[in-house]
Amino acid sequence: MQLSFFSKNDLRSIKTFSHGGVALKRRRKIARPLLPGKTTHVVFKSSKATGGLSFYTHKKIVATLLKDKSKKFAIEILDWVNMGNHLHLKVRFRDRKRMGQFLKSFAGTLARTITGARKGHRFGKFWDGLAYTRILLNKLDEMSLRTYFDGKQRKFELAFREQDFFLKRFNQFLYRLRQRKALPRVV
Repeated sequence: MQLSFFSKNDLRSIKTFSHGGVALKRRRKIARPLLPGKTTHVVFKSSKATGGLSFYTHKKIVATLLKDKSKKFAIEILDWVNMGNHLHLKVRFRDRKRMGQFLKSFAGTLARTITGARKGHRFGKFWDGLAYTRILLNKLDEMSLRTYFDGKQRKFELAFREQDFFLKRFNQFLYRLRQRKALPRVV
């Protein structure tokens, strides 16, 4: 792996190129590796984000909040994918402090907005762990992330198409049954 585009100071401060996620629970004593100007992969994940709390159900809220917070903290969102229970972001930033503020602010505001939590109406823990970040070291990493985004989005969309196809066929089956046996219609 060639790391010639990093300065010696950058390499001394970074021991690993990823941080956060569920695997890092109870071991948070290391600093998050963030390099201003480099493309970073960010993942926000919640196992409670299903059904009515799903990010896909609230996709307009997620998109608006992402746009507002990225503008406020000067974060460039290069690409993002909403997977229902987790969000993948490809970002670039100029200031390490503002990136940390963005991660904290976006996660907190999104959780409060979706769950309806406010003072006096607690929801409890929403996120599975810290936001996962990984520095993309070269074009190959960026290309593999782009392919991953495309694959995940297609898989998610195909699942909905398959579900619609199944429901359509099932409704046709029920219609034929009703025609044959004159079943009462259930509303």
